[in-house]
Amino acid sequence: MPDAEVDALAKEVVEWYVEWNPIFATYVGIHDHDHRLPLGTREAELEERGCIKDFLRRLEAIDRKGLSPGKRVDWGNLRNVFRLWIFESEEIGTWQSMPRGAQTVGDALFPLIMRSFAPLPRRLESITGRLERSPDFLKETKGRIRTPIKIFSEISLEATQRLPGFLKVIEATGKEALAGSDRARLEEAVAKTGVALDDYAKWIGSDVLPKSKDKVGIGAAKFRKLVRLRELGLTVDEIYAVGKKYLRESKKALIRVANEIKPGASVEEAKEIVKSDHPARFEEALTFTAKVMSDSKAFVRAHDLATIPPNEDLTVIETPSYLRHVIPFAAYNAPARFEAHKQGFYMVTPVEDKPEMLREFSYPGVRNTAVHEGYPGHHLQLTCASLNPSYARVLADATETIEGWAHYCEDMMKDAGFSADPKTKLVQLLDQIWRACRILIDVDLHSGKMTFDEAVDVLVREAGMERPGAVAEVKRYTYNPAYQLSYLIGKYLIVQLRKDVKKRLGKSYSDKLFHDTILYSGSLPMTYMREIFEHKVKELVKLKKVGL
Repeated sequence: MPDAEVDALAKEVVEWYVEWNPIFATYVGIHDHDHRLPLGTREAELEERGCIKDFLRRLEAIDRKGLSPGKRVDWGNLRNVFRLWIFESEEIGTWQSMPRGAQTVGDALFPLIMRSFAPLPRRLESITGRLERSPDFLKETKGRIRTPIKIFSEISLEATQRLPGFLKVIEATGKEALAGSDRARLEEAVAKTGVALDDYAKWIGSDVLPKSKDKVGIGAAKFRKLVRLRELGLTVDEIYAVGKKYLRESKKALIRVANEIKPGASVEEAKEIVKSDHPARFEEALTFTAKVMSDSKAFVRAHDLATIPPNEDLTVIETPSYLRHVIPFAAYNAPARFEAHKQGFYMVTPVEDKPEMLREFSYPGVRNTAVHEGYPGHHLQLTCASLNPSYARVLADATETIEGWAHYCEDMMKDAGFSADPKTKLVQLLDQIWRACRILIDVDLHSGKMTFDEAVDVLVREAGMERPGAVAEVKRYTYNPAYQLSYLIGKYLIVQLRKDVKKRLGKSYSDKLFHDTILYSGSLPMTYMREIFEHKVKELVKLKKVGL
């Protein structure tokens, strides 16, 4: 049966990639490979691409028309993943333009120290294993670089110079959690990796940077092709128009909401009122964060907005001391796909000797964060998505669905009556303006219509960001084309889909039906989410006609 062929291929791909890339294995909750790193050679990248091309050929040999509706979605999602994988490796080629060795080492270590899936000493043992492999891995990655780009080299040099600070955090943690030979082994691995990182930084500075091309963006033709491959259902021009529309309308709404907060207040005055509305002490901020996370969960249940699975939990904790250097404000730690208990953590970092940082814990801002990060936002969505049994959907990681959903939830919960005050609305609008700017910058920067400095100016002028923060933002935009636009476009696509489904189902429509369908389908590209709804709506309309 063709359905079985899709399932078998998907399982084979996941099992292959778990072995091939141990960092991916850690991410999805398979911990047999936590002590390993992937190969860093140029040949390894080419071999990986060849494997994906072979998987794509085998997938396309399966007749999609002969599949059941659910497996057609799985087939489409796998093709989407494979085609993007190949395009990014073959045509964008960041892997041979950006010396990412240090970033990859950091990515390999971070989930092991951040996630509490095992006792800390055991996770530190895995960290030691990865550190022992790191010097060779860093050497291997040097052979990948053929067409270096200046801004990528600068970003990588900065990351390489910063990583030893993280290693010191790991070493200090080991001194408290380990003893004897285990501690000595970790300290030796940290020291050797530190030497290798120093060598890597010198290599970037003396060898890579002088040869680097001063270029920003992948070019208009590649950007258009990337957007087509993303299967967003919109052209680049249509996406840009959505960004312009949201920016224009959000700025108008901001003036109106500022006046609601205080009659006659300017937007800047209203922002100051909101920022000043915060707890007096960090302990109160932590307690309030936990309370609103719980409140938002209870609100979802009470208003029957979505089905919350029984095996999940989101705990708000103070950021452990060993993580505070790498989490300056807060971070959400999602449950992994193959971990049985869906335990999420929202870590909040104490302000310590910076009481002005309490302004970041404004009551309206935290209420909005609870919805975006917790319920029914990231935590609920990622938890429910991980419960989908399809192996094909293990690889589903569509930003427009993940970030779009969390962004959609902010307005949806407010409309339903949760935190329906103008201060929270102001926070939401400021974030929406920032995300609208992301669309415009993403398109123009990668299409060659905007310089790096002009992109920074847009964030400072339109989104009210401080210049250092805006510079850091745009640096990230340069190596993630068509990623930043996904936040607001995802929300837009979900809103449009909801309108369509509501219109077609009429009285049979419910928010719970709509939300559960998205939540439990996996983090699929929205085009396949729409396909799921097409089938579901047809079935429901059919049942309605026969009176069931």
